[in-house]
Amino acid sequence: MQSSYEGKKMSQNGGHIYYLAGKEKNTIQICALLCLRPLMKRFTFAYLPRGPIYDGSHPEYLQSFYAQLKPFLKQKKCIFLETDPYIPLRQRDMDGHIVDHGWDHFDIVQQYKDMHFQQLPWKQGYDETKQCRWMSVLDLRQKTKEEVFASFSAKTRQNIRKAMRNTIQVRPLSREELPILYNMVKETGQRRNFSSLPLSYYQEQYDCFQDHAQAYYAYLDLDDYLTSLYQSMEKEKSTIQQAQDGLRLNPYSKNSKHRLQKAQANLQALDTRLKEAKQLKQTHGKELGLAAAMYIFYGQEIIYLASGSNDIYKTYKGPYALQWAMIQEAIDKGYSYYNFYGISGYFEPDQEGYGVFDFKRGFHADVIELIGNYILPISPALYKLYAMRSNKTS
Repeated sequence: MQSSYEGKKMSQNGGHIYYLAGKEKNTIQICALLCLRPLMKRFTFAYLPRGPIYDGSHPEYLQSFYAQLKPFLKQKKCIFLETDPYIPLRQRDMDGHIVDHGWDHFDIVQQYKDMHFQQLPWKQGYDETKQCRWMSVLDLRQKTKEEVFASFSAKTRQNIRKAMRNTIQVRPLSREELPILYNMVKETGQRRNFSSLPLSYYQEQYDCFQDHAQAYYAYLDLDDYLTSLYQSMEKEKSTIQQAQDGLRLNPYSKNSKHRLQKAQANLQALDTRLKEAKQLKQTHGKELGLAAAMYIFYGQEIIYLASGSNDIYKTYKGPYALQWAMIQEAIDKGYSYYNFYGISGYFEPDQEGYGVFDFKRGFHADVIELIGNYILPISPALYKLYAMRSNKTS
């Protein structure tokens, strides 16, 4: 959000972009991307997305930065500035519980208040008008693939193994193939009652973020799947033959009887799957799409931005194959975090968004709660008028 790639996207959508730097002795100590947009015809408002960027070791830099920014914004007829810093509020575990004696950043919240920012209420649930305040993030630092996989819940590990047995494959989508992602997200949104973004959104990510944006697709190659089933059936037939040979030599062998019964049951199940696979081949051709997602590769993170899945064929566990493939890629490329991105901030089974949270929790991702949104009135009188009008409209 604080990159020139995001700046390009905001500029294409009508924003005026400024790149700001706060220096001390000719060394940049704090910097930010700032977007100005029209408001009430003759005025503007400013948005500083997920920023500014600084290491936090000198709080006075932040105070000085905003003090010097205000005169600039007044010149631009700006009514107010809004920001949503990329700073966690307090330490939470994978279940969303606040960690006893854990760290917190309430001091930064207080600093914003001391600088006369108005803190918007901390809320749970989804808000499509704001960047997400609640996220699930998997820490990959100094961990091997084996260690990360072992940390997953038993159910998640089981579903990944099932996806692998189903020979599910994952590949990147070209820009021309983005309708695959768009249609899956749209169908998922209709199923779960949330609005989906237009195809142009995903195309814009590719165009603006270039190599930092990539969509991936999990699918069943039905030719490979059929071959795998035939091979598995031959193995079970061989086991049946061996067990029968053993029983001829020793009719009372419990081991041979057990192997025979198990192999016969496996063969019957494989035969059922083979019939289903042949039908899928007739209906869908070579490929059966299962899941797709858009990712942003930037800084220390891979961000899982948006996704959809084919609910009709959820038994093949496409989303699990996709997530595990991308987590492994994050480890291979040296990223520190795999950011599952937005969750609702509710953690009980009967609450909004619990299913999404529980899916991400299965990958041992910790809950991250950000410090929220803050508004700095640049023209207090005009901001008060604007706020009154907005409240009447809402």
